[in-house]
Parts: sequence; C-alpha cells; structure tokens
Amino acid sequence: MLMKIIALLLSILTPFLTLITSSPLAFLDKEIPAVEEKLGGFMKGVCHAKTDYELLNEGNIEWFRDDIPFPYDANGELSQSYINWKKESLEFVENGVRIFGITPYPDDFIKYGLDPRDPANREAIQDIARFYVEDLKGIVGAFQVTNEMGIDRFTLPLTLDEAAEFIGMQLEAMYPIRGDIIIGYNLGGLSIATLPFKMMKYHKYCDYVGVDMYLGCFEPVLKKPEQIITILNFVRKVTGKPIILCEFGYIGLGEPKSEEEKIAILQSYGYNSEAEARADINGFINNLPAALKEEIIENYSDRSDEEKASLIFDGEYSNHIFCELQEGFGLYDYEHTPEGQAAFFSYIIPKLRDLDYLVGMCVYCWKDSGDCYVCGQVECPVETKWGLVDYEGNPKPSYYAVKEAYAD
Repeated sequence: MLMKIIALLLSILTPFLTLITSSPLAFLDKEIPAVEEKLGGFMKGVCHAKTDYELLNEGNIEWFRDDIPFPYDANGELSQSYINWKKESLEFVENGVRIFGITPYPDDFIKYGLDPRDPANREAIQDIARFYVEDLKGIVGAFQVTNEMGIDRFTLPLTLDEAAEFIGMQLEAMYPIRGDIIIGYNLGGLSIATLPFKMMKYHKYCDYVGVDMYLGCFEPVLKKPEQIITILNFVRKVTGKPIILCEFGYIGLGEPKSEEEKIAILQSYGYNSEAEARADINGFINNLPAALKEEIIENYSDRSDEEKASLIFDGEYSNHIFCELQEGFGLYDYEHTPEGQAAFFSYIIPKLRDLDYLVGMCVYCWKDSGDCYVCGQVECPVETKWGLVDYEGNPKPSYYAVKEAYAD
C-alpha cells in the first residue's frame, strides 16, 4: 500500500518536479557543443555489443559501451584479457563502431594489491588511469571511470565516500592528457541522489556525467517514462555538466508468478513457505543457486538474520529467487514483452533527444543472455531479456524501434 501511495504522489508531482529542475538555458552552455564535437555528434550507442557489424551499422548504432579488463596480470605484465580486448575493440572501430570504455571496479584494484582506501596507492592507481588514456588512443573515444558506485555488488568493500575518491583520483590523472577523448563517471540506483554532491570537487575534471536508469524494471514506484527526464534534469541541475544516459532499457519479457508457483520454488529449496524460509534464512541462503548464494554471502554476511531476510524477500533478490517480475514492476502502458520493450524505445528516445544538455545515450543491451549473471538461472528474466536481438542474434521488435529512433 505504501508503494502505491508513493507511486501516486510521484505521478502527480512529476510535471512540477520536471519544471523546477529543467535547464532551459542549456543551449547556451559551450561545454555541450565542445563535447559533441569530440564525439562526432550525438552518441548513439549500445551496451555489450557483439561482432554483428552489419546489423549494428544498419541499426544506426555508432558506439559500443564495454568494460575494459584490468591491464596487468599477477606478475605485472599486460594481461592476456586486456591484450585480447584491445585487439577486438580495434576491430569494432575499423568497422565503424567507436568504443565507450569503462575502467575496472574497486575490487579489481584490490585483487591486484592496490586498495583505493590506502593513500599510498593513489599514484599507482592514477598511473593505471593514465596508461588507459595513452594506450587506447585511437580506439577508445570516451571513458567512464568505473561503474555504478553505490550499487553494492560493484562498490563493496568501499563506502560511497571512498568510491567518490576512487573515481576522482582517476579523473584528475586522465584530464590533462585526454586530448580529443571525453571522460566522466556514471550514477546508478539511489546514488543518483547523493554521489553527485560527493563528486563536486572533481567535476572540473569531467567532460560529462553519466546516468544509468531502468524505470519499471528494478522497483515498483516510478511508473512513467517521462520520469527519466525528471531525474536527468536533476543531475544536470546539480552537476552543471553535459549528460550521457550511459545505460537505459526495458526488460523485454517477464511476469509475476502465482502463489502456487512460488511455493513450488520454495519447496525446491527445502521450505514450504516464505515464513519458513525467513525463520531459517542462513539455511535458505545456502540452498540458493551458487552465483546468488556467493553474492549474498560475500556482500552481506555482517547483516542480521532479519536484515538478510528483508534483503532477499523484500527487494530485487526476490525476483531472482522466483524468476519473475513482481506485480507492479513495470511502466504504465508498457508491458514487459518484446512489443512493450519496442514501444518504450520508440516513445522515449525522441523525447530524450530534445534535451539540449544530453550528448549521448547507450541502450542496454545488444543481445539477450543465456542465463542471469546475478543468479545464474536460465529462466530468470531479470538479466536475460534486455536485448535488441535474441540469444540467436535475430532482431527483436526493439531493434527496429531503436534503429528508427536513432535514424531521426
């Protein structure tokens, strides 16, 4: 009931919030054309592209946003994964698709022995940032320093304050040598409301600030596509920077499970009801799929049993456990179907393009996945049905919707 009340209030307040956060004079900001000149125009991108060059080109997709591997192995030599990524990325560029590269997560640096929380490691971390800029010139046209700080699975063991410093020290190192490359960072989840303020002293080193947004997919509160614009307006207002919508999309398949189906799933884990599972939450966690179990134990072992139960059954993880999209997860008038996904892109992309301060966007994502990267289950819709093409590489309705919207 509380969620429904919040959703109703946001629905009523959205026009007012959009008005007070709008940037009507953004067209006068000289940073915006300067960034677009470096980009060669508005960035029309996609996340996690495959080597389907003909389809990418036909779809008017000009940028591929991708994670860059950590550059060194345990011996301090260039890692094979980095060498392979650089070679593959050059092939994309040669086929008309530019690279929007994401630098590694805090945990990657920690595994290498460079904990960002230790001031003694600052210079070495900055050296790696500078290495990326110098070594990938001509391949990477835009850098995003790490990804979605504030989302636990990406940020921990850093706090958000520590994550801001981790981002900032790299931007500071990259800025003087970036040349025609643009650099920035992105916001995701609830950190959209807090991280920009923690980054204030580092915005002078940013060419853009990025935002990731998945309304109607991970929460049941925001119900209108236009609320994306309200949030983008807020970020623009706070940062004063050109904005890139680094990730956005809409799940193309998924629906609620019946109570009978949920009980059957709980029974497959050894429990006859949710109440029974909550009462033995650690035992329940140990019976979960390996990927989900590992993430929860790694990130939340210090939580109380009550907190763990709430985390698992009252939030995003519940959708993974039951392989569903719960009742209320979705935007008004846009079902989680291939057709609903396509309609979402057809509607929102032209509206986003009208924002003077928006210099680019990247649709998430190119291809449906064979299994969910969070829980490892093939039948989980949460991280498997985002693609513009299906798992076999066949275009979905959303491919044609994005193709038409990008062509405009």
